[in-house]
Amino acid sequence: MLKNLIFDFGNVLFDLDLGQIEKKLATAFGENFEQAKAKLYGTRIFELYEIGGISTEEFVETIRHAASPPISPDEVVAAWNGIFLDFPKHRLEMLLRLRERFSVFLLSNINELHEKYVADFLRREHGIEDFETKYFDGVYYSHLIRLRKPDREIFEYVLADAELVAEECVFFDDLPENVEAARRVGIRGILHPVGFEIMENVQRTLEIDKIMEHR
Repeated sequence: MLKNLIFDFGNVLFDLDLGQIEKKLATAFGENFEQAKAKLYGTRIFELYEIGGISTEEFVETIRHAASPPISPDEVVAAWNGIFLDFPKHRLEMLLRLRERFSVFLLSNINELHEKYVADFLRREHGIEDFETKYFDGVYYSHLIRLRKPDREIFEYVLADAELVAEECVFFDDLPENVEAARRVGIRGILHPVGFEIMENVQRTLEIDKIMEHR
């Protein structure tokens, strides 16, 4: 019996354009971009930042000094936050409706800069001050719990912390490796294709669950 819905954030609830980071950094670094890119991708800086392994200050300083001359901190932050497109109001309304029937959770590989950007966006665009508590029964951010998808441990952590039964959960994510990782711990993983509307995917999943329930 389905009792719990777990959502990824980026490109599931909040639309993203991930290519913007590289485009904006290329503009900022100019002819030195390839040098900077090679240096950054030769480290674990992005993964480390995602699990809170380095501070925001260290992260920004590392990127801005990836090539000489360094770019400004503001250019780094603008590039890093350039991925965000929109979080439509109808998805927020969907989450509230779902909470009337299910426990709803957010599980995201996210870092401090992006978490702050999202909070500012929701306050600015939708007047929302209490996003995490209003729309979810629990929120799990990788940089706060020091775990990230697709590692098995992050799913086990959520199940234990929220006291959930894996077979009573469904998880929506846009990356196949994350969906497979959820399935390996017994959670029903649903791949959400980028560009499709999550409301339709949720509705289809719930309809299938209802049919199976009455067999």
